[in-house]
Amino acid sequence: MLVTTLGYGSAVPHGRVAHVQLHRTRGARFHVSGIPWTAGRSALSRIYAAFECCDLPRIAGAFTLHIRPTDHLKDNTALDLPIALALLGHANAVPAKALRRIFSAGELELDGQLQPPSGIEQHMETHAPSELPVEALLLPDGLGQKFASWGAPGKALRTNHLTQAVNYLQGRQTLPIIAKKNVWNQRKRWKPADGMNWNGLRLSPMQLNALLIATIGQLPLLIIGSAGTGKSHIALALHELLPPLTANQFTEVEHTYRAKGMPLPVTDRPPLRTPHHQCTAAGLMGTISQIGSWIPGELSLANCGLLCLDEFCEFSRDCIEALRGPLESKRFLLSRAQQSRIESTKGWIVATSNPCPCGRFNDGPRHCTCTAGQVQRYLKRLSGPVAERFAVHVETTTAISHDAAPVPNLNAIRDQIATTRNWLNSSPTVHTAPEATAIIQQHALTFRASARGLGHLTTVARLHAAIRQNAQGEAIEIEAEDATFASQLRIFDRPRWWEKTEIP
Repeated sequence: MLVTTLGYGSAVPHGRVAHVQLHRTRGARFHVSGIPWTAGRSALSRIYAAFECCDLPRIAGAFTLHIRPTDHLKDNTALDLPIALALLGHANAVPAKALRRIFSAGELELDGQLQPPSGIEQHMETHAPSELPVEALLLPDGLGQKFASWGAPGKALRTNHLTQAVNYLQGRQTLPIIAKKNVWNQRKRWKPADGMNWNGLRLSPMQLNALLIATIGQLPLLIIGSAGTGKSHIALALHELLPPLTANQFTEVEHTYRAKGMPLPVTDRPPLRTPHHQCTAAGLMGTISQIGSWIPGELSLANCGLLCLDEFCEFSRDCIEALRGPLESKRFLLSRAQQSRIESTKGWIVATSNPCPCGRFNDGPRHCTCTAGQVQRYLKRLSGPVAERFAVHVETTTAISHDAAPVPNLNAIRDQIATTRNWLNSSPTVHTAPEATAIIQQHALTFRASARGLGHLTTVARLHAAIRQNAQGEAIEIEAEDATFASQLRIFDRPRWWEKTEIP
């Protein structure tokens, strides 16, 4: 006869749910598998003493106790109650079949009292599993509020003594329900108001407006410029402009981190992922394990947050080309030998790159020694289709970074972004002036812009007009200055732009 139940393993990864199995065999020895024999012997000593104090039957014979997973259990005292219930299931003191749908935890004292294991607080940062499909969670004081969210509402029951658990399973006692604590209300609040990265920036008015446009629309942003001009600093500072996570967004992010096996504290801070340029395509996009489970990559871990790809041209060609789908449609097909699946991501992609191998091309020939061929070969790592999918291109130079004025206050910028985004979400009508239409058409004709590039151009012009109007009025009026500004942010529309002077 095999009896199975669920317990709490304080050091078990991916959810900390331990499976307790007890099998009756021939002979007279008690075998232990999955935990050290000394830990099993100590647990049995406490359990048998509690049985005697509570007038519960103690069964004799040979048993094999197996706890899985077997290689991560360190503190086993929380398994006293599930092991005791499994023994009572063999003694027919409680229904053995019902134990399959019971999750229990608690350290047994010799008189049958249940206590939370000592040192449990240090393990509570690890994420809880998804909602367990159990009939009840039997939990003593000290564990109730911590684990009540592991089951459906009304399933967590306060159990402070072994006899209470037995009487409940026998149907002779009703246990009080432990109310779920709203974990989201206890979240760690994100406070980007200090502007640790943002306040140190120095941007030209054009760069500031470009960053605001990209932030409001969550548009893929490519920052290209000389080494030492603050490209990486700008990319990290953009994280401070993101809005805090909502409860639903945090649930999505937590699900992804749980699939990866990574801890994530309850916070409304948006994720920020900064993979190294030696990251593989599987590390960036994710993969599917041999057992068919999804292993998220950096792109999925940045869901509802920011994915910063610093030194973008140094990434492998596979990584760069794999971003075609996410850059355009916020989704991608992950295909492996045995199965495939479509994953979606709401993360904001921001990439930075030097314009040439030495990184000084934008500073002029006196500083850059690279030939046009070297620049061309370097930038060819960033293929045209990928560059085109970045809606906004921003250039940085040493002159601008030295002479530009400090940026506005972070709180003021965040308020402006939120106000403009709310106005756009109300779907105001859009009117385009004939002059603006002519500029957009001239850009498309001169640089042979694709339909995708033309769409990006129109989107950027609309967002620039919304910022300029400061969310005032019932309609967005796209003027010539908005179209001109948008044209300046499409540098990769210009063929062989590195050999030509800037277009005014």
